[in-house]
Amino acid sequence: MAEIKMNTIEIDTGEKLFYRERAGEGTPLVMIHGNLFSSVIFETLIGRLDDSVHVVAPDMRGFGKSTYNQKADRVETYAEDIKAFINSMGFDKVHLLGMDFGGLIAMRLGVDEPDMIEKMILLSSYSVAGRPIRKRALGGLIKTKSMIRTTEAMKEYIKPVEKYKANRQQWFIKQMLNKDIFTVDKPNDRAEEKFIEAFIQQRNLAEVYIAITYFNIFSDENGVVDGENVAKDLNMPILNLHGDKNEAVPVGVAKFNERAIGKNVETHIMNGVSHVPFIDDEKATGDYIKVFLAKNHDKRK
Repeated sequence: MAEIKMNTIEIDTGEKLFYRERAGEGTPLVMIHGNLFSSVIFETLIGRLDDSVHVVAPDMRGFGKSTYNQKADRVETYAEDIKAFINSMGFDKVHLLGMDFGGLIAMRLGVDEPDMIEKMILLSSYSVAGRPIRKRALGGLIKTKSMIRTTEAMKEYIKPVEKYKANRQQWFIKQMLNKDIFTVDKPNDRAEEKFIEAFIQQRNLAEVYIAITYFNIFSDENGVVDGENVAKDLNMPILNLHGDKNEAVPVGVAKFNERAIGKNVETHIMNGVSHVPFIDDEKATGDYIKVFLAKNHDKRK
């Protein structure tokens, strides 16, 4: 198996992005991790892909070992980082895999820079309409009809979680991840330690939740922001991979995304699989991606 190397690169947006890279041939596959994690989440998945595939997985700004020089609470900013990263790496065209929040970044880049992307993979992705978070009342027991609209309000909302992170309360983080993310199989002890550390390292949790709130490329408003009605402009072949036991992003979101984007989407709902398909069924996840990348696709007109 080819070695996974680690490096850091300075990009034009003023950040330095840490990244993992496994050398290969052909169109590079750039993997964008989701909220709560970093590129460390992809270590086992990279090993499941053909050695011939050139794989690059950066830590986004504010995550992992990358810098957070400028605060970012819009998906567009993270997409600009990935665009700058691709250019700085000297890639003309890439395959783009976006997981969770990373799926929104992939879609944003696919709308804004379609010539940059040959194929796209949405892995447990959030909705084309984003996902606003409702305020809570009665000590957090019930949700209200009001949405959280500002970074300051979001910071207040997640203050208990940030306190546990700051105090490195790993038992709480483990409990939280097992409740919402690893709901089927659990990662091994070594991987679990890395995932918990990645969450502790994250410096932009409130900003990311606001970025998800204000993302909406669907046709209708999402309760906070009007839709751009550009989801159908995603013309590249798209693999839409989701687990039917996904508690963090319910399976209905994958079906909604397929309808919103259109006929160039190939959707696979994996049975008995949670938010992290390659933890629950590493082989099947890797096989879906390998087959999709190897296919000859005609770009939708």
